[in-house]
Amino acid sequence: MRLDLASAIADASKDAAQTAADASREASRAAEAAARAANSPTPDDVVVRRESNRARAAAERAWEAVDEAADRPARSPSASSVLLTSSPGFFQGFRRSMQAEASFARGSALLEERKYQEARDQLAEATALYPEHDQARALLAWSEYFLGDFRGATISFKTALRRQPTWEGLSNGLGWSRLRLGRYQLAASAFQSALNRNSDYVDALNGLGSAQFERGNYEAALPPLEKALQGSRRLLSAEPPEVTTLRGKMAWSLYYLERHREALAMFIRASLAAPDSHQYQVGMGWCYLKLGQKDDARAAFRRAQQLGPTDEAVREGLRRAGI
Repeated sequence: MRLDLASAIADASKDAAQTAADASREASRAAEAAARAANSPTPDDVVVRRESNRARAAAERAWEAVDEAADRPARSPSASSVLLTSSPGFFQGFRRSMQAEASFARGSALLEERKYQEARDQLAEATALYPEHDQARALLAWSEYFLGDFRGATISFKTALRRQPTWEGLSNGLGWSRLRLGRYQLAASAFQSALNRNSDYVDALNGLGSAQFERGNYEAALPPLEKALQGSRRLLSAEPPEVTTLRGKMAWSLYYLERHREALAMFIRASLAAPDSHQYQVGMGWCYLKLGQKDDARAAFRRAQQLGPTDEAVREGLRRAGI
């Protein structure tokens, strides 16, 4: 099967268009159900609210899929040498396979060294020489992701998933690519696919929680974020920045769910790991205010002001704390 760039883009676009159509139909059905419930002789507010929310979510998913259908890579890989050496009749299949393996090995090493542009070129060469090289395509997608080409990464992850639908790492990569593009519902769907394969996948748990957090669905965000934090603590002895960020999302989720004392404890832990971050001091300040501890709130907001003097949330917090 020939997996050139044009066919990969076309297939990815077709998949997104189908998702958009399905979501649009679901939005229409949910809206009709909400209207029926609202106009019945005995209106059921619970059903109206549930179906309205379902219609809104489906419409949001449809718009995300429409945007995804227009994805194109940031740039086409420079593959003039690939075209030359892979022309029909120039080398036998065995020679091309060996060349692909060599490019894959170089690309893998470059990716490990965080030389993402060079890695991308080598991995693109490997997949052009041998389109069925699924590992090369997976790493090509990650190199595009780390270069910030999230649209190109989305196409590559979807292309790889068509051949290897059971590789949960591909679904995870697709989820993070979508998350960076603000497609939070589609991202959540991809992360859930990864978790269906491996329920303890820490990175996918973080991604699912992050997608729900960005949607403002804090109740749904909290369980995967909590599980991701527990898993990260088991895997790592010291707390890296990613885990501190995860802790911050959990803290804000708890805050918005009005679990202020738990949120405060989480903000304090995050601030100890990242003492130069004013955001965690702000969170502590708002928690103290909700708990009626104005003196502690003022102290937290003053610390935040020293670290981030231009933040409007700090000034508003100080005003609420009586300064």
